[in-house]
Amino acid sequence: MAEDNDDDLMSLDFTAPGAFEAHPEEPAAPEIAVEPEAPAPPPAPVRQPLPPALAEAAAMYAAGQELDAMRRLEAAIKSGENLGDSALRAWGCLFELLQALGRRPAFDALGLTFARLFEKSPPAWSAAAEEGNTAQETTGGRAHVSLSGVLNASVGEVLKQTMKLAATSTMVRMDVAKLTDADNNGAILLMRAMAALKKAKKELVFGSPEHLAGILAAKLLPGERSNAEMWLLMLELYQQAFRQEAFEEAAVNYAVTFEVSPPSWEALPERSEEPPHAPAAAPPKADGFALHDQLMGAGVADFAPLEAVLAGRDEFDIDARKLVRIDATSAKALLEVLTRLHAAGKKLSIVGLSTIVAAYLETLGFDDVVVLRARAI
Repeated sequence: MAEDNDDDLMSLDFTAPGAFEAHPEEPAAPEIAVEPEAPAPPPAPVRQPLPPALAEAAAMYAAGQELDAMRRLEAAIKSGENLGDSALRAWGCLFELLQALGRRPAFDALGLTFARLFEKSPPAWSAAAEEGNTAQETTGGRAHVSLSGVLNASVGEVLKQTMKLAATSTMVRMDVAKLTDADNNGAILLMRAMAALKKAKKELVFGSPEHLAGILAAKLLPGERSNAEMWLLMLELYQQAFRQEAFEEAAVNYAVTFEVSPPSWEALPERSEEPPHAPAAAPPKADGFALHDQLMGAGVADFAPLEAVLAGRDEFDIDARKLVRIDATSAKALLEVLTRLHAAGKKLSIVGLSTIVAAYLETLGFDDVVVLRARAI
């Protein structure tokens, strides 16, 4: 049909005498000066979405699933999954995950492959990140505990710190992905801590519970009447991981081994993104304004210092060099604040982000309202 219309136009005789002459009885229309239209601005570049492997790994990390995130990226890289222009970022995220998990041999091996493939020096291992068991308060009224090495009697000290933090926390998150071994003494102490938290009506959430459950399962033999607390801890971890089939099998083996009734599966309550009855949390630590450590369960009010810093300023860089992780709740609250500031004409950047945290914020649309600057890979 378009070609037919073109033929019709070409058949019109625009050169016929008088075709554009005004008829005597009709005065010619006055000429009206028409200003040329301003050239249209060039279209904004279309932002390509992150490849699925990177987007999924970033979300897993934000949710505290470092092991799953690491496996997702490892599988994508080994299988040659199409990572497009984000290949270098995906490798950078994998380096960060291996560092977070304390996996130095895998980190070094990946570095050799990286150097051959990209013809550049790989990231360096950070000895400063090799910390032992830690317990710290996070924004949002929660306590964060990270256990590493061997779960044994030495874990007692960090569990004491955990009990102190839990007194003013609504939730305790315990990451166990960096543990490499466990014995019955460590299991006893951890079970006691769990019982105390339960009695105090504190919510306890494990990060990577299947990892520790696997360590325990490899050390326990059905019929061998020893290490009862390790059995009970393994059952608790299966519940935390929502592994009912594994729980039922282990419960039967436990009952037969110790000649007792098997423990029953108890469905855990649905977890809310928002911590229940959270107290007013301390704002993120700031030097001017900076994001630090683990941002967990933070609300809009926790980012009020940023708005205070911006009074009378139109541009500002938010320092995120020491930001380890930001969860979905905190990211949602921060995005709400940044969106409001962007609408008010503020020009903001978040600088010094880790590669995987930057990728996570990008999946949420942060780069529509703020400039994201990740550390160089």
